[in-house]
Amino acid sequence: MSEGKTLRLIKDPAGAGSWNMSVDQAMLAQADEVGVVTLRFYRWQQPTLSLGYFQKSADRDEHAASVDCPLIRRASGGGAILHDDELTYSLCIPSKSRWSKRNEWLYTMVHRAIVESLSTRGAKAKLFEVGQDPAGEKNAFLCFQRRTSGDIVLNGHKVVGSAQRRLKNAVLQHGSILISSSRHAAELPGVNDLVDQEFNFEEIADELASQVSKMLDLAIVQRGFGEEEIQSAQKIEAEKFASDEWTLNR
Repeated sequence: MSEGKTLRLIKDPAGAGSWNMSVDQAMLAQADEVGVVTLRFYRWQQPTLSLGYFQKSADRDEHAASVDCPLIRRASGGGAILHDDELTYSLCIPSKSRWSKRNEWLYTMVHRAIVESLSTRGAKAKLFEVGQDPAGEKNAFLCFQRRTSGDIVLNGHKVVGSAQRRLKNAVLQHGSILISSSRHAAELPGVNDLVDQEFNFEEIADELASQVSKMLDLAIVQRGFGEEEIQSAQKIEAEKFASDEWTLNR
């Protein structure tokens, strides 16, 4: 089966925040050369606070519960995210794909797939629509206290948020699915806090991969990164996401 008709599925072990962001960036940088659509799932070795690209690093002091957590800065925008008991996904699409230039469609498609994945297992989530649910705080420090059209809410609480990053030859969309609340952000409930049923990471990942595969009409092929991609991620981590110059540059 040709790569143009496949969805490469990667399930990574828990990693450090700087490594997780570097792998996403390496996927984006090499997507056009690799010529394959990649869906990656990953978790976090320890509770980590990620700032949106445009946020000021000094603003982290606004959130006292997370001040002792490692700090990183994403290459995508939005509010800060406390990554802890969550499943994070990233979807990278090269420019040769017919979906790569349809930003809004891609965002909505993935979120609909997540809604369907959660609903299949009994969590009746939905896409947020302005004016129909509590709007949250527009300029809140934490992303999950904000609301934008297309976010995923469950019982009035935002449980999934995503952002996009585009280079000339590819687009990356990544997002967080809150599974349970963190002691470093107890004000934000996850899916398991809002429904009676217990969700686990593997089940959500498998169901979501199936949904994305159907919506993109691509066959799933599960395999890891090549050596070139790993070396690229290592270089990006050393020069960017593990660097105070990058993290504290605002």
